Amino acid sequence: MNKIFFIVIILIITLFTYTTISQSTSSEVEECPESPYYDNPPVDPENAYNGLIYAKDLSSTEKEFHERYMRIALDKAIQHNSKFGAAIVHKNGTLMCTAANTGDGSRILHGEIRAILNCSELYQQTTWEDYYMYTTGEPCPMCSAALLWTKFEKVIFGTFISNMYCERCFSQLPMDADRIFRLGYGINHNAVLIGGILESQTDLLIPSVCNTGSVFSITPFCQAGWSRDCPVNNIFSDSSDF
Repeated sequence: MNKIFFIVIILIITLFTYTTISQSTSSEVEECPESPYYDNPPVDPENAYNGLIYAKDLSSTEKEFHERYMRIALDKAIQHNSKFGAAIVHKNGTLMCTAANTGDGSRILHGEIRAILNCSELYQQTTWEDYYMYTTGEPCPMCSAALLWTKFEKVIFGTFISNMYCERCFSQLPMDADRIFRLGYGINHNAVLIGGILESQTDLLIPSVCNTGSVFSITPFCQAGWSRDCPVNNIFSDSSDF
């Protein structure tokens, strides 16, 4: 009788131990990350994306260089009565082609996309490693991705998406280009992103459409306390796992 009782006790303890271990293992497996991907780039000093660079932080020489070609993109927009103009320039200063978002043909033919297509047709190139894209407005998520895929060395813009959307009720996908550019590690290409070049002039292309009934007008959903003086959050989290 004692032997049977002892065996039963051993079985109960064994079952309890097995159940506890199984639950612990199951719990560990279920603790998944919010996303399979990192939101920030890996540490790579030789090919790192260091976040958005503001015009005010450039040297006077570099700022003057970029302003010269932003004026070309700006003039292209004005020429076509458009809100967005773009220009592709070799890093040696050679102008390759221009474009504007004229609103015809297709909704996806933004200024940057048109410029890429124009240059690709003219020069039979598919990538642009030694070239700069100038655009009067910050690239939307679609254009930002296209600029990474086509491997531009630098992307330079004037007016910020946050200012278009939050200040002027101009319809935009509310995502800074920086959020896309920091993911360039996924295709092994990081571009330099510069914002605010000739901003006071490119801003004039996009007046406020708040409460106007314009087809571009939207009620913005923006954080309380935001203003254009608030910086883009470029602080990367620890990427030491790479």
